[in-house]
Amino acid sequence: MDIVIGYDINEYYAQISYAAEGAEPETLQFPSRKESGNIETALCKRAGVNQWFCGKEAVKKGVSGEGYLVEHLWRLLGEQETVIIEKTEYRVTKLCNLFLARTLQWTLQRLEEMYEEPVHIRAMVLTAEPWCERARECAHELTEGLPIEAERIFLQSHEDSLFSYLVHQPQRLLGYESGVFDLTGETLISYRIVMNHKTRPVVTTVEKEYVTGIVKKKHYASIREHDRKLEELDLLLKAYAEQFTKGRIVTALYLIGEGFGGEWYKESLKVLCRNRKVFAGNNLFGKGACYSAGMRVWQDEAAQQFIFFGKDMLRYNVGIAMWRDGQEEYVPLLDAGTNWYEAKAETVFMMEDAETIELLITPIDGSGAYKETLCLPTMPERPFRSFRMSLTAEMQDGTNLFVCVKDEGFGEIYDKLPIGMTYDLVLGEKGKQ
Repeated sequence: MDIVIGYDINEYYAQISYAAEGAEPETLQFPSRKESGNIETALCKRAGVNQWFCGKEAVKKGVSGEGYLVEHLWRLLGEQETVIIEKTEYRVTKLCNLFLARTLQWTLQRLEEMYEEPVHIRAMVLTAEPWCERARECAHELTEGLPIEAERIFLQSHEDSLFSYLVHQPQRLLGYESGVFDLTGETLISYRIVMNHKTRPVVTTVEKEYVTGIVKKKHYASIREHDRKLEELDLLLKAYAEQFTKGRIVTALYLIGEGFGGEWYKESLKVLCRNRKVFAGNNLFGKGACYSAGMRVWQDEAAQQFIFFGKDMLRYNVGIAMWRDGQEEYVPLLDAGTNWYEAKAETVFMMEDAETIELLITPIDGSGAYKETLCLPTMPERPFRSFRMSLTAEMQDGTNLFVCVKDEGFGEIYDKLPIGMTYDLVLGEKGKQ
């Protein structure tokens, strides 16, 4: 059975969603381990021995004094490199890797119980909040030894997962704007999703805001304080909802996170439900990541109608004109619309001369294509089209492109030269001149 996985992780818990081809994503439960869909992001090391517990069991062992509890693993990943347990230093990336490995082992066991046959995970998308650059920097260490090949694991932000989730919803919900209010943590996070239906494909953007004035604590000192604070919070949320929707055509709103549990926001609902659909739940990002994983493996007609312009999205097409089979042709290297950290290409081609290489840069904002000329150092003389070159192009961030060019020789006639030329380009700079 071929399966794709969406793995959502935050400071408090992880959720794992799965889907087979053509099926809607579902969030896994682990009844034999007494774990609900929310697995607490915690590990506990038993005192005196190298035995680790995970999730709810880790919290239980730590609270009872049987071991040393490490909570909020994903937040720690962005804040510090190591933790000290029983005078031993542990890398946080290794602890996160252990948490991922344990929970994915549970996942495989649970799926094989459900399907009653072996399960093959074709792709997994890990989505997270808060998103920290250390996750990409330490991706190898985070994914090392997991029961999924490293090349089948992809990282993305909550904004990307949100986009993937929404474009798979019924057409009636895909208006000009949608909104998401997230109270997974104590501070409200809002997302405004704007879809420009005048373009083909439909250009989609996501605006994210940490609403620092709206805070719902996990714990209060007393029942009286709890009730009083929630009444105040309801009025604050109502005012923010009025501001969020004023003068806007917001087709649907999604309320996610355990903070929206209970009935404390009755006044806010009067605004939230005004002329729009409102949905409650807490597994939107995991399911969105699962849709993203499916989009990487299987044909997905729904997603092809939309394109997401997120902050990590590459906004330039990069290509090169080269000789292949005696003809000159344009070959794309990097495609706009992909995440910049996944934008990498390698190619081998023949050159007419060994003086310059021209890259064609095409911004997607319509500002006009332009050429970047890479000047090569003096090369030895060779006959016409006897230079076989390799070129590697890789984005360093949203605009900085690194290019490496090497001579690959010409069979047994010319040995490859022991040199490599590197270039650092800023996309868009020359096009503005």
